[in-house]
Amino acid sequence: MKITYLGTAAYEGVPAPFCKCRVCTLARERGGRNMRSRSQALINGELLVDFNADTVWHYHKYGFDWESIGDCIITHSHCDHLFEEDAEIAVEPYTREHRTINFYSGEDGYNKLKNFCGGKQKGATVTLVCAGDKFITSTGYEVTAFEADHDKSSSPLFYSVAKDGKKLLYAHDTGYFPESAWELLKDAGRFDLISLDCTGCLGLSGNWVNGHMSFGTDLDVIDRMKKLELIDESTKIVINHFSHNGGQIYDEMLKEAQNHEIIVSYDGLEIEF
Repeated sequence: MKITYLGTAAYEGVPAPFCKCRVCTLARERGGRNMRSRSQALINGELLVDFNADTVWHYHKYGFDWESIGDCIITHSHCDHLFEEDAEIAVEPYTREHRTINFYSGEDGYNKLKNFCGGKQKGATVTLVCAGDKFITSTGYEVTAFEADHDKSSSPLFYSVAKDGKKLLYAHDTGYFPESAWELLKDAGRFDLISLDCTGCLGLSGNWVNGHMSFGTDLDVIDRMKKLELIDESTKIVINHFSHNGGQIYDEMLKEAQNHEIIVSYDGLEIEF
């Protein structure tokens, strides 16, 4: 299995428009992996995670094959994860003949998406997903949805994704996992890769626990997952979804993460496992 991180920032991106804070200034000066677009990922070139306002840019930058992408799971309805106005490009008259893309989303995202792909329009479908649901996508991925600790009005979920004996956990946007999620995870089995929200970066100005996480909270999640035997020494652990408000650029995150054998994501990162 392979995951490609198309974008790795929170809503504002890094650097953020209008902002002259230390992080945004350093990111502009150093460039490279310190520059981040809004978070989106692609699994095996087939399963898209989120459809945000940077999707068109990501397609132009990375050139992924839309004919290979059959499904898109939506974590929640905030525009940096679901920009339904652009998702409408999938239906006529904006786009002609192409492979149907199937969206899976919590209630608020579902309601937004069904306005254009819930009727007779060709090119896209939408399926309502609730926490605890287990389903198989059109491309054959076994997906479980978990309740996320995030803005409830956005119907937030995070997901496990499995295929061909490999399994990953994609946990963005969420704070420390709700107990309902831990209850489901107890029987989930071992993950080959976990990707954790780290919006608050190193948390030097205070640990982020609710709504989003920072590095210290990630370590708490990792510790509990180890105790539940959900991960082991061979599991790849990635932190992702960074905000300039967290206080550190990629270069500054790297050393601390490496001390814990954790991978810091960056735009364009590909991991095979």
